[in-house]
Amino acid sequence: MNTGAYAKRTTLLLAGALALGAAAGAPAGAQELDIVVLRNGNPVEGEVKSLRRGNLSFDTEEMDLVDVDWDDIAFLTSAQLFEVETVDGRRLFGTLATADTAMLVVVGDQRSDTLDFQDVVEMGPIESGFLARTNGFVYFGTNVARANRLASLQLKGRFAYRGPNWGFDVNSDTYLQRQESVDEAGNTSEQRTRRASAQLTLNRFLGARWVASGAGRVEMNEELNLDSRLLALLGGQFLIVRNQGLELSVGAGAALNDEQFTGEEKQTSGEALLSLGFDVFDVGDVDIFTSLDTFTNPTDGGRLRVNFDGRVSWEIFNDFYLGFTATNRYDSAPPSEGAEKHDFQYGVTIGWSWS
Repeated sequence: MNTGAYAKRTTLLLAGALALGAAAGAPAGAQELDIVVLRNGNPVEGEVKSLRRGNLSFDTEEMDLVDVDWDDIAFLTSAQLFEVETVDGRRLFGTLATADTAMLVVVGDQRSDTLDFQDVVEMGPIESGFLARTNGFVYFGTNVARANRLASLQLKGRFAYRGPNWGFDVNSDTYLQRQESVDEAGNTSEQRTRRASAQLTLNRFLGARWVASGAGRVEMNEELNLDSRLLALLGGQFLIVRNQGLELSVGAGAALNDEQFTGEEKQTSGEALLSLGFDVFDVGDVDIFTSLDTFTNPTDGGRLRVNFDGRVSWEIFNDFYLGFTATNRYDSAPPSEGAEKHDFQYGVTIGWSWS
């Protein structure tokens, strides 16, 4: 056996045993602290807040709230009651202990489960409050070009809550663009373009990997001559992969589309929905997200609408991100005569994210 590896393993086991022994020897009635032992052998006392997206949120008296990479932890113990979700979709409930390096034991009332750290996707105290179960982001981007007198403003935001059985999320996206032009006579004119959308989704978690969803969405896009679109959606989603670094899902459903284009009569139609979601968040400090939604209406000449959203974010410091966003809206047969079929936009943003 490699002497260095053996010594490191022995050090970790000793540190873990000492930490667990200290917890077990706490005076009766004293508030027990959660204990984390890092792979370098250093034990840290505090309170485990949550594990999400490969980071353990840990509250300590010395450093306040810190995020620790899950791969940097060797031992973990807590007397709190936790809800633990695994890569195969199981939900386990109990206190936490560690039997060996990078092995988590969830101790319930009538059973205990031993998991490899890599099999744990999320966890949080059962008694955690509402905000502890939320995640989201706020991104802001702007652009000013003096040469063509162009200015733009982009705002994107998300707020999501996930409970044991139910969850919801709110997404919004606003883009404003203003451009001035001067003709040969020196007259100045101004052109404004606005795009905006907002969606509220209610989720019901079913079994290991299935999610039933209902949503309401409102859109407007002056570039596509779309005055308003109201969508009511109902469908389901299957999580193909969900682990500490990747989420991949597919979905299907139906949508009721009520839309008003400039100069046209309001139309109401039914559409079939297919969706794909892909999120990678374990590439250093980079998060890569894409989503694709397709809406088809066979009774309307085979009309096809496609919504694509992509985002690459890089954490520059303490949950603040520098990002690049891209969206594409395609309509194969827009009801408004002369309307564009494509509307593509991109931008550089800076914002704050929490999880």
